[in-house]
Amino acid sequence: MKHVSPEAFPDDRMQRHAFYAKTLTKLGSDITLMPDGTFGVRRRIAGLSCLWLPAPSEVPVLRGRSGLTLISSPDAAMDHALRRSGAIPVMTPQARAVLDLSAGADSREAAMAQKWRNRLNRARRNGLQPTHAPFPRQPDHWLLHAETAQRRDRGYRALPAAFALAWPQTRLFTAYFQGEPVAAMLFLLHAPGASYHMGWSGPEGRARQAHNLLLAEAAEWLHRKGYTRLDLGTLAPRRAPGLAHFKLGSGAQVENTGHSWIYSRFTAPLGRLLA
Repeated sequence: MKHVSPEAFPDDRMQRHAFYAKTLTKLGSDITLMPDGTFGVRRRIAGLSCLWLPAPSEVPVLRGRSGLTLISSPDAAMDHALRRSGAIPVMTPQARAVLDLSAGADSREAAMAQKWRNRLNRARRNGLQPTHAPFPRQPDHWLLHAETAQRRDRGYRALPAAFALAWPQTRLFTAYFQGEPVAAMLFLLHAPGASYHMGWSGPEGRARQAHNLLLAEAAEWLHRKGYTRLDLGTLAPRRAPGLAHFKLGSGAQVENTGHSWIYSRFTAPLGRLLA
């Protein structure tokens, strides 16, 4: 991979930031710098070589490419352009919850749902002690174990623990009650944006609305540090309605990605026909 400074990726989306490329490189991925300043990841799908473009900023030039190209379209505008390229949509768009950090605390709290704000106010009176610091690079950290067990119990998939350990800049917010950790939220930093990565809450943390407090504390700290956008992740109201309600109740807005597309010179005629 060519050396790329963070300034080369001014976009606040995690998948366009130099830290994303550096983290994937640490985990063994083959990274290719693209003409638009973003990057591609070389991987194998069903035994075939594939170039994955996580979030291109410009419509990629596909004609003449050998092998497979997988494009994760960032928005509807790129979807529209790709429909004429011969690429075929293979995955539907995602809805993401995004919190605007450019405004101050008063504006953010005004945007919260009433019940969410009430829970936050109760959390502030519930004897919780919130703390925050960079995430320790410890493979046996208690949060990684707790989140792995939570993932197994709830049946969802997530990035491996090594991803968080390799990310260059992080912030871990932890809520303590009577000296014991009862909840935590880990954020990946990629200025001017940040992304929620993983979280956990035990029975005491849930009873005391600890995640409401931690998210509000994190948003305020990020705002003071100059971050402007916090991506809270995908929304899955059917599979995880409570989590979707929590994210949107914080004042986050829905942001839709585009489709995922696949292109090869062999299937391009079919793609143009389907367009």
